[in-house]
Amino acid sequence: MASGLLRVSGTIDLSQFWPTESSDADTSKIKVDVTGSPFEFRPQPGAAFQVTNAFTNATVRGSVEKPAIDKNNRITVRLQGIDAPELHYRPKALLGPKKRNKSQNDLYLQWNLEYRQYLAETATIALTALLQGAGQNPLPCRVESKVDEPNEVFDTYARFVGDIIVTMGGQDQNINHWLLKQGWAFPAFYASMSSDEITELTGYSDTAYQTSAGVWGSLDDYAAALDWNLVYRGKGAAPNPNADKGGVLVPKLFRRLSAWAVNKRAGMASGTFLTYLKAHPDVCYLTEDFLVQGPTASPPHKLDEFVEADGFFNVWPEQIIFHEKPSKVTGPGGAPVMW
Repeated sequence: MASGLLRVSGTIDLSQFWPTESSDADTSKIKVDVTGSPFEFRPQPGAAFQVTNAFTNATVRGSVEKPAIDKNNRITVRLQGIDAPELHYRPKALLGPKKRNKSQNDLYLQWNLEYRQYLAETATIALTALLQGAGQNPLPCRVESKVDEPNEVFDTYARFVGDIIVTMGGQDQNINHWLLKQGWAFPAFYASMSSDEITELTGYSDTAYQTSAGVWGSLDDYAAALDWNLVYRGKGAAPNPNADKGGVLVPKLFRRLSAWAVNKRAGMASGTFLTYLKAHPDVCYLTEDFLVQGPTASPPHKLDEFVEADGFFNVWPEQIIFHEKPSKVTGPGGAPVMW
């Protein structure tokens, strides 16, 4: 597990969140002052932080290829260890444009909308209200990520994976932890996380579960069918908390269910949802094995092993840990970057 810590200083513009803009509860854009020294790294606890320029003019290469810092001097942060309900998920086609026939292409374009889950809007509004309580916009913050190498910082979609921390009432408030404690997100673990992080976040999630807070009071165990009517309402829509209520599938399963449903309707997939999961496997580990044996010795599983024929998801979100897809950070000309 990582012993190093990367720390980023920046600001978070509260107007980025839905319904004003499109950010949701577990992904935020953080502006950094590239003329200063926003990135600092220490190799182990007790060591001094040192300024690093590893991500200046760097590119993240994974499932997508994007600048580590965008043209507006922002990093996109994916909050580590949590998964809030999807606000706007657009499934990808199984076949590229040149491999689809006309019918497949027309149907895919017709049904490839941005789908959402119940409570996604409510969770985003709750987070915004919390941050507004600090009385500043943009709001100063820091982002922290436990890593040893630059290639460990970004996920395959070029998002910086870490915790966002803001100061409220003179105290640090970890946004990741707050969302879990309030029940506005499920735990979502990856093999890069430490046992201590997983245990801590599980505790926060258990507290919310015991009171049926947020998503826990609406947890849907069955990935049976996509609700085609639940689509992203766009920027500027009027919040309606009374209508934002219903069953919430674990987001990781919801994304795969959406992809299967859209591709099947477009004639690019066949069979059941379980068939789709088996054909597009996700490697994962049982948390109980991972905490004892670690990522190298834990026996691997596939996500489809935990989904029954009728769509029943037979594990709790915190009981499995996923193996993340790789990404690489390169400097100008494709050179590797170092601290």
